[in-house]
Amino acid sequence: MTSLSLWQRSFGRSLCAIVILSGTLAFAPSSYWSNHGIVASDHGLAADAGAEILAKGGNAVDATIASVLAAGVVQIAGSGLGGGGFALVDDPSDSQMGPFVLDFRERAPSNAHRNMYVESTVDKASRYGGLAVAIPNEANGLVELHRRKGSLPLKTIAKPAIRLAKSGFRIETHLLHAFGKLGDVQTQNQVARSLWNMDKPTQGTTITHPRLAKTIQAWAKTEGEVFRTGWVAADIVQTVQSEGGILTLEDMASVETKERSLLEGSYRGWKVYTMPPPSSGGLVILQVLKVLEEIDLSTYGQNSSELLHLYAETFQHAFADRANYMGDPDRVEVPIERLLSAERIQDISQSFTPDQTQSRDFYGTPVEIGQDAGTQHIAVVDKDGMSVSLTTTINTEFGSRVVGNRSGVLLNNEMDDFVAEPGKANYYGLIGSEANSVAPKAVPLSSMSPTILVSPDGKERIVIGASGGPLIITSTLQTLINIIDFGLEPSVANSRGRIHHQWVPEKLFIDDEIPSDVRDGLIAKGHQLFPMPLHSSVQVVHCQQSPQDTWDCLGASDPRKGGRPAGF
Repeated sequence: MTSLSLWQRSFGRSLCAIVILSGTLAFAPSSYWSNHGIVASDHGLAADAGAEILAKGGNAVDATIASVLAAGVVQIAGSGLGGGGFALVDDPSDSQMGPFVLDFRERAPSNAHRNMYVESTVDKASRYGGLAVAIPNEANGLVELHRRKGSLPLKTIAKPAIRLAKSGFRIETHLLHAFGKLGDVQTQNQVARSLWNMDKPTQGTTITHPRLAKTIQAWAKTEGEVFRTGWVAADIVQTVQSEGGILTLEDMASVETKERSLLEGSYRGWKVYTMPPPSSGGLVILQVLKVLEEIDLSTYGQNSSELLHLYAETFQHAFADRANYMGDPDRVEVPIERLLSAERIQDISQSFTPDQTQSRDFYGTPVEIGQDAGTQHIAVVDKDGMSVSLTTTINTEFGSRVVGNRSGVLLNNEMDDFVAEPGKANYYGLIGSEANSVAPKAVPLSSMSPTILVSPDGKERIVIGASGGPLIITSTLQTLINIIDFGLEPSVANSRGRIHHQWVPEKLFIDDEIPSDVRDGLIAKGHQLFPMPLHSSVQVVHCQQSPQDTWDCLGASDPRKGGRPAGF
């Protein structure tokens, strides 16, 4: 029996074209199958870069780094060496090391201070321009990831990204859409000129980025040192300071990648490995799953108004806890055990009213949700089952809009992920406390949620994560539940209509694909429905170990962002 037929027998799923279900995106492609490894990415060319490295004998970490570097070229609005991120790695063949997480999130510059944006006379200083730039850390994080588990030389791993930057790539719909969100044509042209020395491109235009090609090449040659003490670091600092920022060479040289204590939980017998603070996503995911585990969700009906109401109520409690308690774990104590305690889970469960949502006063002050497009997620499993879930970000589309003059590196605006004033909302409409205020070298709270699940018998694994600001958390959760509770294969699971509620504002955001009768049921329960203001993009790989010890995998990229998986 071949591996493919084994997968079909064990999971009872067809790999043919998807039967379109009510509430599923009509343009959902079928999942990609391979037993040699799969890379799922927000951009097909980035997935191809990772698959190329797998074909050269690289492992999942090598492929992930190649895909991340390529994404920073072809999907530059949402990622790149001017940002940072989180990585979760699990290698079933390495019982000694076990799963681990790396935090290479951006940090506030050493000269940052609590009231810097309250006192600033510059409009939107935390979002655009030099003062919005936190210390970039992706370059260091990828090197540390490679040091831990990489197998091929960095020079080999970087070749696909360098080739894309030198030879060029055709601009696609999602990147053009990100340009459109910049506003007026003058701003769009200004950003395009700073990146590629051209006005805003049109659909199908071939883009080259020779400055960035040289930068990636130098990063690989020096194993990242060029970003700490070399010419790239100097270029970034000089450019940021010329735009009013406070970044220093000392900041670039001293920023660290940290291994954090892995968050581990369970859901219906599956082990759940996820990211701890400064990610809020992992803790929210575990809290929600603990609440839902006590309920037979299949009795509700997939995407019924009853189930979506249950999701919305549980999300609101978790996001309220996020706002009140979560922040930089190096500065504040995040009460992880209390938030996941049986008492807290019982409190949430007992507060649920199946026929009615709670009042505004119960949940908090209403504010508006932001429009994020500055994040990428990559999920990779190789032929030996090594799994990587990595999310990288520059925060919002095109970050700070500041580009290194010589290096061509687009820099983040991660400082806006801090809360300038406790009790007020940041760009994403998320309320924060003093725990997430600005401080020197502090790490802003994040929604990024790289997650890996392992089945009770250890022979299945789900590698998952998403992009999309606070929607990362709720989208990852709904896709996971679609797979585990409703038995959907990855492409259908991440193509079903989704909802989002983040406690404040008092709005239930809902995909267009949710049917009218379900909407009516939610309205009857008191929810105020609003169109989803942005789309998160879930990347997922679901694998099973065969009797021959190969890993048969199905991979899917969320159609909302136009990505696709790749393998060989």
